[in-house]
Amino acid sequence: MGNEIHEKKNILKSKIFLKLFFIPYGIWFILLFIAMTDKTDSDAFTWGDFFIGNIVGFVVLFIIAFSIALLHAKKEAKDLKMGRTPEKKWQETSTFKKIRFPLIMSIITFLIGLFLSYDSVGFPLKVRFIILLIAYIPFILFLIFVIVIYKNKQKKKVVSVFKIISIIFTFLLLHYYFVALFLVLIVEAINPMTNPKYYSYHIFITPGLKKVFPSKIPKDVENVKFFYAPGVLQGGTRYMLYYVDKNMTLDQFDKKYQKQAEWIGHQDEYTEPSGLLNGAFYGTPAKFKNENDYIIYLIDGRCDDSGYCNHGAFLMVAFNEKTHEVVYSTEQW
Repeated sequence: MGNEIHEKKNILKSKIFLKLFFIPYGIWFILLFIAMTDKTDSDAFTWGDFFIGNIVGFVVLFIIAFSIALLHAKKEAKDLKMGRTPEKKWQETSTFKKIRFPLIMSIITFLIGLFLSYDSVGFPLKVRFIILLIAYIPFILFLIFVIVIYKNKQKKKVVSVFKIISIIFTFLLLHYYFVALFLVLIVEAINPMTNPKYYSYHIFITPGLKKVFPSKIPKDVENVKFFYAPGVLQGGTRYMLYYVDKNMTLDQFDKKYQKQAEWIGHQDEYTEPSGLLNGAFYGTPAKFKNENDYIIYLIDGRCDDSGYCNHGAFLMVAFNEKTHEVVYSTEQW
């Protein structure tokens, strides 16, 4: 019984317990104090809330820190019985175990980087470089950590420092990726995709468009224009394909899209909801010129309840029988 009490006292005095308990508890205490003294919030903590919060935080963090320190102490005792001193144990640790954490994180961040950069194909080289750099900075850093640890695998201090840096950086990744996604969208929005060469790729990776947009730009069409830009803040995500098809007739077009359409007519005839089709011909030669010469087949259209379509979406095709111009357009904002 006396040995158990003595062992518990030693655990409470151990460096690992003191670090695991006092560092998180200090952060917890500061955050609670800031919340209590924040006079800008009508629901700010009272002294009673502060006192109860500290008791709860103290108990929870104490139990967690003590449990981890106890397991650590038992493992150390077991190692000592087997004659494995900390220095000998370090020498026996495999290289893989030393680089394991940053290596796993480098793989994870590489996969997330793929997601962030998946639609950068076809953008100008400078723009694509910026997107790829934003997407893969965490992967590059973790890869550097792996290389440094591997090169210095026999130096305990170097390995420990870079493993700690890896852990700290991992906690910051959530915030980084939130900012990174926003930056990637901004870069793409201010540099919209206009190269028809990459039309099929962007239509393929966008669910729902292929039921209306052609999977490939038809052959023997002229004056092809393509536009893609992702939405940021109040700006909408937009896809547009325009071309002149001299072989297309209104009957052919009607047979293809009449059954899918929820409304058919000219733009000036569409009034409900107001403003939905204002950007239907954005990026085409028809914009502000001969928009009402087109017969629009509205496949899908919806607006919010603001009365002026502050937020909404449309998916449509249009055909100008006089000039044989064809427009596929969609926007979500």
